[in-house]
Amino acid sequence: MSGQPLLPATTHAAGSADKAELDTHWLSLQSSADSGARETIFQHYLPYAKRIASRIYATHGRDGIDYNDFVQLACVGLLESIDRFDPQRGISFKTYCTPRIRGAILNGIDKFGDAREQMSFSKRVRRERLESLTDAESEDSQFTYLSSLATGLAIGFMLDGTGMYFSDKDSPSPYGNSYENAAWEQARLALRRAVATLPEKASKVIRYHYFDLLSFEQIASLLGLSRGRVSQIHRASLEELKKVLQPSHSTTVTG
Repeated sequence: MSGQPLLPATTHAAGSADKAELDTHWLSLQSSADSGARETIFQHYLPYAKRIASRIYATHGRDGIDYNDFVQLACVGLLESIDRFDPQRGISFKTYCTPRIRGAILNGIDKFGDAREQMSFSKRVRRERLESLTDAESEDSQFTYLSSLATGLAIGFMLDGTGMYFSDKDSPSPYGNSYENAAWEQARLALRRAVATLPEKASKVIRYHYFDLLSFEQIASLLGLSRGRVSQIHRASLEELKKVLQPSHSTTVTG
């Protein structure tokens, strides 16, 4: 992606919690390290962290470091802030997390500039997705295997362009004529709707990865899973989403 993306007002329905609800989740997180409470707090403040990333990207964007890297660094700062915040100190979480999110982004992009071998977010996720899709043992023919791999990567590409970061009119299409562009738009909308029908854990993995730009490692930390399990759920979810484009294909997703 190039340019500054247009962000949605909120990312998940569960992301809006009132103060009393948040206080309950903070208490639960402190008393029992409740991963569900941590996830709810993260969802609530993720749009705020993205706004910080957008503002810094607008003034500190550099060649070779795209917006997705800024969001990734903002997520790192947000997760660290959640884990270190003490609500008993009497300051608001936004007051506490804002300098830490900004610091995580600015320190991170400085390191990116100093280390040319550092892969950008887009390269890292491409590697994660490819590893996820190639990890499964298959008895299919080489042609069937390669076809399945290509379809999985194509679905991932389409999910990247579901309008969550760009307005629909700006969202990229690989086609040049109006008929194919319309078909592309319809397929993307169908995929976006299909994500909501996946089992809860599968839907979260897809949404966090493609819509919120979290890495598999960050998703694993947030959901209390292993990175390998997140990779498995990702692969199975894409197999299920193939039904949207290939209705005759049948498979099962487990959360």
